[in-house]
Amino acid sequence: MELAVTEQITYPEMRLQVIEAVRAFADPHHQRSRWGRYEEGVNYYDDLTLNVHILYDDCMVLPEPEGSVPTILHAQEVPIFRELENALRPILDDLRGQPDEVYVSDPRWSLVVNTASRALAVMEECDNGSPARGG
Repeated sequence: MELAVTEQITYPEMRLQVIEAVRAFADPHHQRSRWGRYEEGVNYYDDLTLNVHILYDDCMVLPEPEGSVPTILHAQEVPIFRELENALRPILDDLRGQPDEVYVSDPRWSLVVNTASRALAVMEECDNGSPARGG
């Protein structure tokens, strides 16, 4: 399915942050191997909280993705981001403050991973046909 993208993204750098956060939510191996792990001498850290803050606070594509069009999201991405909000919000509300391992072992987490995977695919498809890529 080809998505016709018509608007140019205003903040491509913020979009890249969203893509990386969505990629983190879509990758259970990354979650198990990297989230919450600090390594001496490694200038990299990632965890659930960081990615939640990117989506909700820093870039504000959730909980209302339509407000991020066309600054960060394309209109074609709004439906899948609504689905991501619907998958993620109940777990965030129910498990607030728990360690990352509790979130990723919750039976509902597979829906988050699957929805994030689909969101990432939609974003990549939009970017492949969008003049916003790289500028």
